[in-house]
Amino acid sequence: MNAPAVRVAKTMQTPKGDTITVFDLRFTLPNKDILSERGIHTLEHLYAGFMRAHLNGGQVEIIDISPMGCRTGFYMSLIGAPTEQQVAQAWLAAMQDVLKVESQDKIPELNEYQCGTAAMHSLEEAKGIAQKVIAAGISVNRNDELALPESMLNELKVH
Repeated sequence: MNAPAVRVAKTMQTPKGDTITVFDLRFTLPNKDILSERGIHTLEHLYAGFMRAHLNGGQVEIIDISPMGCRTGFYMSLIGAPTEQQVAQAWLAAMQDVLKVESQDKIPELNEYQCGTAAMHSLEEAKGIAQKVIAAGISVNRNDELALPESMLNELKVH
């Protein structure tokens, strides 16, 4: 697995025929590094809006972007089927946007009425995350390349 990297986690069709795609937007390698809680929380407030600005339109509409509980990235659900490269380009542009946020008071919905933990934010840490993504670049993870061999699945008792 690579990180930062984009992966199509799931694709499904609605009863009306729309495509819903869920992307794994992996910022760090699992079990190697995690995003700081203040940084990922601040990024949560900024990231979805910036991604919508760069990816929505035509055949794509972002439904939700949510942080992973393991704090290694975000899941993004959307209507449509953009390519991993389109998502990576939008992600890089969104990280550039994070670097342009001038102060903590410019973070959307950062108040006690719209945020459940308004004191747990750090624009500095969010910018640090953004800088790491930009410096590393974004690759693509493919499910077939990440599949565990049958012997390992048996060892882990996963089926």
